[in-house]
Amino acid sequence: MTNTIPAIAAVRFSGGDPIDALLADAAARLQSQNIVVEGFVQLERDLSENCCAAMHLEDIRNGAVWLISQELGQGSSGCRLDPHALADLCGPLLERVREKPDLLILNRFGKGEMLGGGFRAAIEEAFMLGIPVLVAVRDEYAQAWQDFTEGCHTELQPDPARIDAWLATHVVRKDARNAA
Repeated sequence: MTNTIPAIAAVRFSGGDPIDALLADAAARLQSQNIVVEGFVQLERDLSENCCAAMHLEDIRNGAVWLISQELGQGSSGCRLDPHALADLCGPLLERVREKPDLLILNRFGKGEMLGGGFRAAIEEAFMLGIPVLVAVRDEYAQAWQDFTEGCHTELQPDPARIDAWLATHVVRKDARNAA
C-alpha cells in the first residue's frame, strides 16, 4: 500500500559502508518480483594504474555501464566526477521516469545534486509523479539533502532489512496500482 505523500528515502552512509552493493541487491530483489525499477547504481572498477578507481554507473533497467569519472592524474585533489557524463545520463532517465516506474533508485545525492545538477531533476520529477525514490546520501551531503527535501524524507541505515522494510511499505507494482 502506498502513502498519499510521495515516498523518498535516503540511505545515509559513510566511507566504509557497502552502499553500492546494498542498492544493487535491493534493485535485483525488486526486479525478481516484477517491480519496475529505474535508475543507476555505482560501480568502481580499477581499470588504470592511477591511484583511484574509475567510477561507473550501471543502468538498473538494462545493465548498460557508463563511465562517469575523468582521469585527473596522480597527485590531483579535485573531484574526478565528470559532470558532463552525468548530465548526458539524466535526460534519458527523466524520460523513463515519466513512464512512471514503480521505483527510482539513484546511486548518490552528492555534490552535483547539491549544486542543482546531477540527477536532481530526476528526483524532482519522480516526486512530482508520486514515484518512490531511494537514494544514497553520504554523511557530508546530509545537510544539503535535508535542505533539498525540506525534511520530507525518511532516513535509513545502510542495512538490507531496513531498506527492504521501507520498500515493502512504499513500493507497489504499477499493474497492482492500476487494479486498485
